[in-house]
Order: sequence, then structure tokens, then C-alpha cells
Amino acid sequence: MSLSEYKYNQRVIMIATILRSSSSFNAVEYNEAKVSKGVAELIEIKNFDLLQNTGNVTASNLQEYLINYSSQNDNIKKPQFHLAISCKKDECDYDELVRIAHQYLKEMGYGEEGQPLLIYAHYDTSNHHIHIVTSRINPQGKKIDHDNERLRSQAVINKIMGVKPKQDVKSIVQRSLGYSYENLGQFQAILESNGYESYTEGDNLNIKKGGTVIENILIAKIEKHTQKRSKEETQKRRMQLKAILLKYRDITSNKEELNAVLKKKFGVSLVFMGKKDTPYGYIIVDHKEKATYKGKDVLGIKDLLRFKKEAVTEENKDEIATFIHNLLEENKRQTIAELNEKLWRKYKVNVYHDGFVRDRHYKMVSQVNAKDFETLRYNFKVQWIQSFNPSTEEERAILCKFGHIEDVNDILIKENNDVDKINSTINHIKSIVDSEKTDSIYKELNRTKIVIIRKEDTLHAIDIGASTIVNLNETDIDITNLKRHSSVGVNASVGIITNRDSGQTQIAKVESLLNSKDTGHHSNREWEVGGSDNWDDIDDERKLRQ
Repeated sequence: MSLSEYKYNQRVIMIATILRSSSSFNAVEYNEAKVSKGVAELIEIKNFDLLQNTGNVTASNLQEYLINYSSQNDNIKKPQFHLAISCKKDECDYDELVRIAHQYLKEMGYGEEGQPLLIYAHYDTSNHHIHIVTSRINPQGKKIDHDNERLRSQAVINKIMGVKPKQDVKSIVQRSLGYSYENLGQFQAILESNGYESYTEGDNLNIKKGGTVIENILIAKIEKHTQKRSKEETQKRRMQLKAILLKYRDITSNKEELNAVLKKKFGVSLVFMGKKDTPYGYIIVDHKEKATYKGKDVLGIKDLLRFKKEAVTEENKDEIATFIHNLLEENKRQTIAELNEKLWRKYKVNVYHDGFVRDRHYKMVSQVNAKDFETLRYNFKVQWIQSFNPSTEEERAILCKFGHIEDVNDILIKENNDVDKINSTINHIKSIVDSEKTDSIYKELNRTKIVIIRKEDTLHAIDIGASTIVNLNETDIDITNLKRHSSVGVNASVGIITNRDSGQTQIAKVESLLNSKDTGHHSNREWEVGGSDNWDDIDDERKLRQ
């Protein structure tokens, strides 16, 4: 099996976690606290009536509304329904997660017209995830069915993601029988690397997922396919694997991170034996070559787990710049957030907007070399501009000019399905154009972080706060005053229209951000990602008191 074939066979894994119920809807408080810290965003609000229309959205107001809504059925003591939906890393973007959430809610009985709904995007871990808050009471005042809720939840996620457990496990077993393995334990390692647990019972190997046995196979059938290969036959591949393990051990900080990198880049999985924190051995599953190896025949467990994870000292601080350089060599498109996750796990430091590396006390300990820093700065711009999700070639070209992106192919064109957000931008601009005096329009647009860009006779609006771009010529906004404005400055290639009397314009502020040389502590908080000891966890409000 080639690596591309292996990757093709890896389905996106989606996890839906039903969190604690509550009488006070404290999940709102929890999520809004994340918003106030800048690590979450309310990306959808529905059926909150006047509260939603007036924009008076606070944690206490949202909680009060949900409590009042739920009071139509006083038999339910804890009416809060709080759900987290997550994927691994960035396998799904947030628009996809929201789409999946709506399908899930409909299947689980929470999709009726009039059902209040809050969806929050969380950005505080390396895994994309959203939180959903609603009531267990439907608009008619009846309790939404919660029988076998967790089993139904998994079944719904499987249905949405096209997962057919029985069919899938049979396919995995059949494929695993075609691997080179020496014994039952190595066969079980192949299954485990594909997300299945297994145990022996009599003459059978039982295979389970999600705590449920979904298949069994005769052990005799497994043993019939065993293959014994000599060390001479496997020497070349074992040497290659050893070199790979050593290289990536030194640029990762723990066995979980190492395993994830190896699987993604090489189709190689490490299956450990023994306790989670103190394994006594491991098996290498080489999906690319369809083979298994005893870990000790490639690299001893002690050497494998000798990760360089230590406090920064005068002696080792020069390693950090090299570590950063090596990570960028492996992935030229590495973002500052991804880099800082790895730096924090390994050295408890972050790269800041000025190119210096600082510890948790903001003490400078190292500096990124100039070329690597420019790469990071460019990647940051690409990430930011991509967040606007251009849906046409023209929108992409304008955004690239706006954000100083050298190669338009670095930005992907995506169908922008967030109609509500786009309509919100259109309505906001329309209200300004209709209500403001002609000479105040641009001042108000700049104040609300909206930039108008002219390309020939077409006007586009870039809403920096909402991360949207809108072709104003395709809306019902009267753009006459925008085009006729007597006090505008126009860039000849792509006309950035601003009010000369409004002081520093919003576009100038953005350009300052993208080209900043400022060394102030708070100049660019986007560059200060990190500081979490467990980046792979999905936050589950355990720290919030009920």
C-alpha cells in the first residue's frame, strides 16, 4: 500500500461529547468566559428573539433567556444541553463543524424551528472544536427524548460521517490479514493502530470500538497468515525507520506527538505496551510497507522516549532557534500557532510578534533567525487572509493585494456558506450608508473596521471584524455616495478608499499589524499562542463549578 493510499483510507474522525446538564445554564457562562479571553467566538445564535435583534448579548442575558424558555416545563430540573463536537487537528474547518452540528441536532431532536441555539468556536487547543448550548425542552414545552442518549449520539455521528461499524471493521480485518506479522500480538497492534481494541476469548479474538464488541475472528485464521522474516530481509527498512524515529523524536516532545507526526508523514504507527506513562515496549506498524516490527529491533524503548524536554538554560537556549528552523524545514507553511504549541510543550516558551522567544515570565531567552521569522510572518498573513474565505478569483486577488500575499495560490477559494455573517456585514454597511451624512460615511466605516476597496467600477467591502468580503455591486446598497465621495485616496491598482480626515485609517492599522516592527508586549496578541500544558485535550468545562 502506498502512503497516499493509506492516507486516503483514513476517514476523518469526529467526536461528539455530551457534557453536564445544569439548571442555571452555566455552559453559557463557561463559553462566554472563553470569548472574553479571546480563545472562543460566538459564531451562531438562533431563536433568542428580541435579545438577538437588539444585540444585547451578554452571558447573564443569554442564561436568563434559556432559563425562562425552559421554565415552560418545570418537571425538568437540569434542562441544559451542552455538547462539544471536535475533530483531530484541522481535519475539518469550523464551517464544516457547524454543518455537522446542525445535522446532529436534527437527528437528536434539537432541530425544531424555534429551538434556541448557541454555537461557539473554540481556539484554545490544537484540535478544531465547537461547543453547542441549547435546552432539553422543545418549543412546544415537551422534554426532548434523552433515552440511550450517548449510544444514539455515537450512532448519529457515525451516520453523518458515513461510518458503518460492521462493514468498516470487516474491511480493516481483511486488510490487516494481508500485513506481514509474526504473532497474534502484532496483529492486534495493526488493529489498534486503526482505532480498534481487541481481546481473546476462547478460540476467538473479539474486536471492539466505543466499548462495544462489533466483530470476532478465529485466532486460528489469524495465525494461518503469520509470516516470519529474517533480520537480513528487514535490515534496510529497519535502518530507515530508526533514522526516522531519531529525527522526529528530537523535534517532538512526547510519544503522542511523535506518533501523530509519524502517522501523518509516513503512515507509521507506534503501538505501546504496558502503562500509558511507563510503557515497557512497543510495536511498529508500517502501513506503507504493510509490515510490523518489534520496536526493540529498530530502536530501544528507552532511546525512543528520550525526548529533550527541559527548562531553558544558558547552555541549551541556542537549541531553540535550531529547533524552530528544523520545524520550518519540515513544514514551510507552519503557522505561528502550530509552532508555539510545540515550543510550549518542549521548552515552555513562545515566539512573539517581534521575533524574540520568551518564557512564561516574558523573559527573552532566544531569537528566531531572520529568514525563519519572515517565513512565520508570511504564514501568519496567509492564515489571516484565508480566514476571509474568498469565494471567487476576484475576491482572492483583492484580499491578496490587501494582505500583501505574494502568491495568490497560497489562498484557497472556498464556497462561503456563512450567509448569516455576510448578510450581517451587508446590513451593517447599508445602515451606515442610509443614516450617515455623506462626509461621515467613511469615518463610521473605518470606526467599525470596514474597508472599502475599488477595482475599476466594482466596490468590495472587507469587514475585518467579521472576516468577510462582500461585492457591494451585487447588493441592494446604494453605492453612489461611496463612489462619489469627494475626499478619497485611491490606490491605482486596487483602490483602497479611505477618509483623509479620519486620522489613521483601518487599512493603515492592518498594514501596521502585518508589517509591525513594534516590540510592545501587547502589540499583536495573535502571535502569543501557547501556554497550555495539554494542547491535545478538548476543553470539557471540568474547571467550571456546577
